[in-house]
Amino acid sequence: MFLEQRQLTRTTQLALRPHGLYVCERTRQGKTVLEFELPYEEVLPVRVERTNTTPQLQWLPLGLFWLVASLLRQAGPASELSTLDWLLTFGVGIALIGLYLYARNNWWQHFILRTARANVHLADRGSQRQALDNFAQALDQRAKTYLREHYSRVNPLGIIEPQLSRLRWLQELDVVTEAEARALTIRLTGRPEETLKGMGHELEAPYCN
Repeated sequence: MFLEQRQLTRTTQLALRPHGLYVCERTRQGKTVLEFELPYEEVLPVRVERTNTTPQLQWLPLGLFWLVASLLRQAGPASELSTLDWLLTFGVGIALIGLYLYARNNWWQHFILRTARANVHLADRGSQRQALDNFAQALDQRAKTYLREHYSRVNPLGIIEPQLSRLRWLQELDVVTEAEARALTIRLTGRPEETLKGMGHELEAPYCN
């Protein structure tokens, strides 16, 4: 899965690769300023945070446009406005409104993709909001699937304690459920308890088998 977001001065690309999350940030000229791949082992938990830092300026562009137009109109008959003056005034107002709308979509509304080791900051545009949510969900699912495939297998003939620790880690990350972790623990140790005891003492890991 691939996600790209273009802004005024940079382009950010995210991709789900076979072994990790790829993040790349480039300038509009194509120069790479940030590039890394985060292994799926270091991704979970995945969280999404949205923040809004829009200042209380909702009516400022219109207010400035109205003020300038009023001042020019009150200049009096001796200095009547030409068509060019009105066009310039109208252009300034439109430019202020456009700047405000661009800032609201690209500078003041933030989408933060949080992982265990890195946070990715993007603009929370309305047109891209669904794509951002879909990517976060796909990242969470891909990381869990990867960890399940590579770390959920147990070997009763191997050293038990590291495998028990790994199962606890997978359960904490919600990769395996509590029932699955319990079933794998029983399969690994032969009993429901996480620690084995012999003659009233916990057995050392190399002797658990």
